[in-house]
Amino acid sequence: MKTAIVRHLIGSLGALSLALPSGALAAPQWPADWLPLVKALQQAGYKVRFEKPPIQGAYGATNSRKKIIWVAPISVDLGIGRQTLIHEAVHGAQGCPTGKLQTIGWKNEMVNAVDREVAGILYRNYPHAKFDVEREAFAMQGNPKAFPLIIAALKERCR
Repeated sequence: MKTAIVRHLIGSLGALSLALPSGALAAPQWPADWLPLVKALQQAGYKVRFEKPPIQGAYGATNSRKKIIWVAPISVDLGIGRQTLIHEAVHGAQGCPTGKLQTIGWKNEMVNAVDREVAGILYRNYPHAKFDVEREAFAMQGNPKAFPLIIAALKERCR
């Protein structure tokens, strides 16, 4: 009965992983509309992990040198899983081919109120040297064409 309840709860969160009888975990089953971006990241050499990032309190993280991206399960619970994946995927594209984050050069305009909120987040949480790459990642989160733009950047930059 417990296993059925756990499967139901997990299934309601997007069928992200299921417990197997052996106790091993299945590979994450990403929401279907996320798959094109997850697959593009994997094709670019990234391991995309659906687990708590190694940074305390983070919803996602990217290690562009080791080519690992984390998306925290709680981000899905909070309704920001897709935005978290987009943000970290931007960092994945920014990190190719050198492993060092460099802006791609997208000109994403944000609504003034959103821009001010992002600026506040940057000033409170990031060193000044990371403002440009973080601003680019935050701006892409609200872009309706984020997936195709990031996928194209990954194909071009992560050869």
